[in-house]
Amino acid sequence: MKISLIAFTKAGAKTCRHIIESCGEGNECLGFQKGSFQPEEGLTVVEEPLGQWVQEAFYKQDALVFIGSAGIAVRAIAPFLKSKQTDPAVLAVDEQGNYVIPLVSGHIGGANKLASHIAERIGAAPVITTATDINGRFAVDQWARENDLLISDMKLAKQISAHLLQGKEVGLVTAFSIVGNLPKGLTYKESPINIEVSAARRPVRKNTLRLIPQAVVLGIGCRRGISRENIQTLAEQVLDRENLCWEAVCQVASIDIKKNEPGLLEFCQAKKLPLQTYTAKELAAARGEFSESDFVRSVTGVDNVCERAALLACGRGNLAVKKQVKDGVTLAVAIKARTYSILPLNTALPQGTVGS
Repeated sequence: MKISLIAFTKAGAKTCRHIIESCGEGNECLGFQKGSFQPEEGLTVVEEPLGQWVQEAFYKQDALVFIGSAGIAVRAIAPFLKSKQTDPAVLAVDEQGNYVIPLVSGHIGGANKLASHIAERIGAAPVITTATDINGRFAVDQWARENDLLISDMKLAKQISAHLLQGKEVGLVTAFSIVGNLPKGLTYKESPINIEVSAARRPVRKNTLRLIPQAVVLGIGCRRGISRENIQTLAEQVLDRENLCWEAVCQVASIDIKKNEPGLLEFCQAKKLPLQTYTAKELAAARGEFSESDFVRSVTGVDNVCERAALLACGRGNLAVKKQVKDGVTLAVAIKARTYSILPLNTALPQGTVGS
């Protein structure tokens, strides 16, 4: 996590340095101070207006920690706040290091978790104010962040939190494995409001919040000189037919002789997807039942590119859609196997964990 910390008093500067020394492992911490007091070793003096410093840090860092009054922090970040989905975590710590207060992005931005981490390391008290945390309820937005799941509808996510706080049940359906007993309020039965963990474009149940995993791999083969539009047309048709959403697509895979194919590269760039390529030998080593083509073998040295590439890039998972062909493009879809933990991994796996 990239963290910028700023102090406004001499005592605060010492606390800032203590936090950096205590919490630096696994994090990239930058320490700053603003004021006319003696510079603290290891901290950079901020000469520009505070607003300018905040603006730069706000869009570059994962978290901002203000060592001083919460009021200073609130006024400083106010002009830059946009959404809990995009704002960095912002915390306030008193100059003596007694209290750590997450101010914004408690769940999705990780402010609550960071506050607890800092407090534990420096012997402070975390001051957590979000309702789900203080009532010990499942926080769907925090769980999504920790498991790299995209939230399809923040308004619905808020409704789910409200339901759980009111003691109502929320249904859970998943195409992936869930490890751990469900927390209070979650059930595998259908409810008036539900959570679905899947790559589906349209949910199984009504009034459902989709949590979308980065789990879909597109294996693509194509003839030389193919256009980006041809690739995209087939991809869109296949995903729509199979009820898979673009947000779940995380990677494109192909053979190494296509690593510089302009149309394929343009497609990946347009969709902001990484391209993984394999040699013919690597593709041939993939295990499974694949569609064979003598023509493809004569050109590439292996009987199938799209299915084998998708499965190799998938790692642990399965081939969900076999080879599809249109206008010089072949495409297959693989889905990575995922396991999500709701409670500690040493709890028993409940019956009915894997849904459809």
